[in-house]
Amino acid sequence: MKNLAMISNITLIGFMGSGKTTVGKLLASILAYNFIDTDDLIESKEGISISEIFKTRGEEHFRQLESSTLNHVITLKNSVISTGGGIVTIDRNMEILKDANVIYLEATARQIYNNIKHDRSRPLLEGDDMYSKINEILDTRRSLYEGAADHIIQVDGKTPEEIASLILRRM
Repeated sequence: MKNLAMISNITLIGFMGSGKTTVGKLLASILAYNFIDTDDLIESKEGISISEIFKTRGEEHFRQLESSTLNHVITLKNSVISTGGGIVTIDRNMEILKDANVIYLEATARQIYNNIKHDRSRPLLEGDDMYSKINEILDTRRSLYEGAADHIIQVDGKTPEEIASLILRRM
C-alpha cells in the first residue's frame, strides 16, 4: 500500500459519472494539489468536445489522445488526476497506471445512471436505453478498474466530501 507522504499524485479512475471530477477537485483543494482532468486537457488541445472527437475522428483516435495525455500528466507532481472512464481499456494505459497511485471510484450502474441520465454529452451512451448501455459497458470494464486500482472506494449514496475523506483515510 502506498503512503500519502510518498506519493506525488492521486489518479482517479472509474466509470463516467462516478464522481471523478467532483471528488478530484475537492481532493486537490484539500491537499493544495493541482487538479487535472484528462478529458478537459484533450478538449482544450483539440479545440473540440470529446463527443465531437468521437463523431469526426472515431473512438480509436480519441483513445490515442487519451494515452498520450495520461503519459504526460502521470509525470507531473502534486496533482489529482481525473481520467476518462475508458482509460483502462487500453493496455498501454494499464502499464502507465502501474506506477501511479490509483483510486477506483466504484459506482453501481443505478448510481451512474442517476448521475448522468440528463447528460447527452456521453458518446458511448447515445441512443435508447442508456441504463442498459451503462450496465453492458460497466460489466466489461469492472475487472479492469479493479486490476488497476490500489484502492477501491464504493461511492453509492456518499457525498463528494465523504468520498474524499475515505480516500484520505485509506492513504
